[in-house]
Amino acid sequence: MGKYYIWFVVIVAGLAGIIRLLLPRRFAELQLERFKATNAIAKAKMRSLLFLVVGLVFGAIYFIPWGHQSWIIIGTVFSVLSAAEAYFQAQYPTLEALVFQSRLLGILYLGLAAGSYVMLKKV
Repeated sequence: MGKYYIWFVVIVAGLAGIIRLLLPRRFAELQLERFKATNAIAKAKMRSLLFLVVGLVFGAIYFIPWGHQSWIIIGTVFSVLSAAEAYFQAQYPTLEALVFQSRLLGILYLGLAAGSYVMLKKV
């Protein structure tokens, strides 16, 4: 199961990173448009909390006796990164801030995809 999850992260994080780096302004405009809906910022903050809880669960699983596996670490990092993205986009919903976040998160997501791909060789 771990190998499939790592492939999932490689593909999803890789695509997320490429889109954010190639089209940062367009992606930020889409995010800004999404935040114009009623309660969108509150929903984004709740989604951030949900991703953080998932990350904490993955992190807790790592410390049980059979949990020292690389896919659990990758799941923790992916969940925490997604939580940070949702939180900071909701906290600073201006176009310039979203463009900066898009570029930064694009780099981080591509780094996660590359690191996950390297970990695939060890699984």
